[in-house]
Amino acid sequence: MPMVVGLLLAACSSQAPKHPFLPWDITVHPDGSSSVFGVQLGKDSLLRFKRLYDQKADLAIFVDPDQKTTLEAYFGTVQVGALSAKVAIVAQATPDMLKSWIESSHVSGDATPSGARKYPLTDDQLLKAQDFPIESITYRPDADYTEALIERHFGKPETILHPDAPNQYWLYPGKGLMITVNKDGRDLFQYIAPKDFGTLKASIPPLKAPTNS
Repeated sequence: MPMVVGLLLAACSSQAPKHPFLPWDITVHPDGSSSVFGVQLGKDSLLRFKRLYDQKADLAIFVDPDQKTTLEAYFGTVQVGALSAKVAIVAQATPDMLKSWIESSHVSGDATPSGARKYPLTDDQLLKAQDFPIESITYRPDADYTEALIERHFGKPETILHPDAPNQYWLYPGKGLMITVNKDGRDLFQYIAPKDFGTLKASIPPLKAPTNS
């Protein structure tokens, strides 16, 4: 691994950070942004999150089957107080810039299970990317949350989409939060600035019509 990449991605220690941030501690600001896990979405950088949690990250560009391009950082399992979860962050970056980065790196990218292609960053791109603001955070807890526990900590959702499907979508637009309640597996918590909640809601897949057997 090149030295610059190693310095950028290496974790400093294995100790958990000493702070009280929890997944339901969401602060909404007058400008329509929000803070969660100790960072302000749309303002604080990937590097700020990495330093706060003393955690390494895998940064890459992803292009989905619909040609949507995103810059994502996968932090693996992060310890948040007494809780642990897998954390991924989408950074604010323009599609045109990301496409130019892909073209300049001259790599074909790797296929992923989701159907997206993953493109690595060069050392120079990594140094620039770490200073990009955080657009959204995805938090997949290791613990299993019951619906009652979710309501106790987050309150009742404004809307529940697909209530009878295996994946329910609990929407909290005022908090910039969408919780995917998975009846057969782990739940998924996604955070974005409340003013940008429409972007998160638009990512919900349409409900599939039942097939006749």
